[in-house]
Amino acid sequence: MDGRLREDILSAPESPGVYIFKRSDSPLYVGKAKNLRKRLMSYLKPRAERVASMLSKADSLEIIPTQDEVSATVLEANLIRRLQPPYNVRLKDGNPFLYLALTSERYPRVVVSRKPLPGVENYGPFLRRKHLREFLRFARRMFPVRNCSLKLPSKRRRPPCVEYHIGRCLAPCAYDVGEEYGRAVEGFRKLLKGDSREVLSFLYENMQREAERYNYEMAAVWRDRLRTFREVLGRRREGTRDMWVVRSYEGHTVIALYTMVGDNITDAHTFHVSPSVEGDGATLREFLNLYYERNLRRPEEIVAWPPPEDSEVHGIPLRAPGPDEEGILKALLNYASERLEGVIERRERVNPALMALREVLRLPEIPRRVEGYDISHLFGEHRVGSVVVFYDGRPLRAEYRRYRIRETEGIDDYSAMYEVVKRRLRRLKEEGGAPPDLLLIDGGLGQVRAALKAMREVGLDVPLVGLAKRLETLHLPDGEVIQLPISSPALRLLMRVRDEAHRFALKYHRNLRKKRLSKSILDDIPGIGPKRKRALLSYFGSVERIREASVEEIASLPGFSVKLARKVKDFLEGKV
Repeated sequence: MDGRLREDILSAPESPGVYIFKRSDSPLYVGKAKNLRKRLMSYLKPRAERVASMLSKADSLEIIPTQDEVSATVLEANLIRRLQPPYNVRLKDGNPFLYLALTSERYPRVVVSRKPLPGVENYGPFLRRKHLREFLRFARRMFPVRNCSLKLPSKRRRPPCVEYHIGRCLAPCAYDVGEEYGRAVEGFRKLLKGDSREVLSFLYENMQREAERYNYEMAAVWRDRLRTFREVLGRRREGTRDMWVVRSYEGHTVIALYTMVGDNITDAHTFHVSPSVEGDGATLREFLNLYYERNLRRPEEIVAWPPPEDSEVHGIPLRAPGPDEEGILKALLNYASERLEGVIERRERVNPALMALREVLRLPEIPRRVEGYDISHLFGEHRVGSVVVFYDGRPLRAEYRRYRIRETEGIDDYSAMYEVVKRRLRRLKEEGGAPPDLLLIDGGLGQVRAALKAMREVGLDVPLVGLAKRLETLHLPDGEVIQLPISSPALRLLMRVRDEAHRFALKYHRNLRKKRLSKSILDDIPGIGPKRKRALLSYFGSVERIREASVEEIASLPGFSVKLARKVKDFLEGKV
């Protein structure tokens, strides 16, 4: 297990939340826990082979605290569906939650669904099927709303079903109960919206009554019902809102966001930004104006901490957190603080190999961003170049680039290196990309000086070193040769960058060769595309056998006419 990963696990908070194992910032696995530290400690001694495999690839851990386990469950599901991490099996597709809907019919009915239904009142999501079943059982006893699919009103009167006889429906199919049914629907609606004081009071009084009678078994039943109602109905906020906080320390600023539906956290993000000279409040205000100017998603309200001076952002109401949002605010502040600590740690913690490299090459700064260059070809054919990027000793694969050599021919590694370095650095300069702290060239003094020439023509001044394969010697532009022991951290890092650049170039080179080898004389025949080419080669096996075949044999293949078959024969026999 990566040492930094172990440190992240040992420093996890003892609170509910979501955790994400990552490799080079790409998510591998998303999980949730009631106690993050307790859950993550179990990864220090993994038993399952799949878990061990995931941990062997992970190099970092992101933790998102939430105010309770319910929010963690909702956030986990949304992150899995959005990020699609490879080690998560469940929840990638479908919906793990349930919703309640009140239809808009004359006699509304209650419907349980896997997703919000269009054109009706939807409530949810509900996390536990058992609790939802309990809720419906008792809610419909107090507010008898139907759950059948009958189309009402109907001219035909029906005998009431068993739901009526057990007190869970007023039977509008059998009786004229319009006014009474309307009151039941209104009560049910209030219950779903969280206006549940009477119901909770009723459950509590029954629990107390049974306890006073020493009927503890029945009192426990009422206690469980009370817990169920509190869990299902305790989340009373509706609508969508974005909650923002800002955290700063010694020139580093992180802004954190919870995207919320009701009281459920559906997504979480952090942004590392440049701080405003006027403080955190100004930083957040400027960021929100920019964010909602560019973002098409518009919540019903925005909640921000520190308390904002403005009352809206681009027409969206803006306010400070309320007293009932203290738990969510605390979790979001913890999330921002942990991400800020990670930013500072990454910036301030330096790979020992980079420190050694700075000393060996006598560089003015620590070479945090290293670019490796390599050329690959086969006797001058399919000449390609590659650029790989490492930051703090780790590959940034999203920034790798590959090049086909255009301006030189034959076996000329110096000219090829000159071309690739010039194209790469010119593009970086034109687009304002991050310049490297060190260029590593695969080769000796010749390749290094070719790269130096390209760099000077572009107008950049970046430290440069070459690494020759056979003796693993370092070559500087002034001709100095440095021989490091194979155990040197600096040399091992440079070898890793060089080998990665070579692997990336070789992969591209092989792809081009494979593509070229798949081309044949059949590609030059008018009317023969990939499908007909495959049909010919699958049936005859080679171009020589096609040449020996008769027109009738070729015409018998799917997609071939006698005219096209004759054209193939004439072309292969040199008559065209």
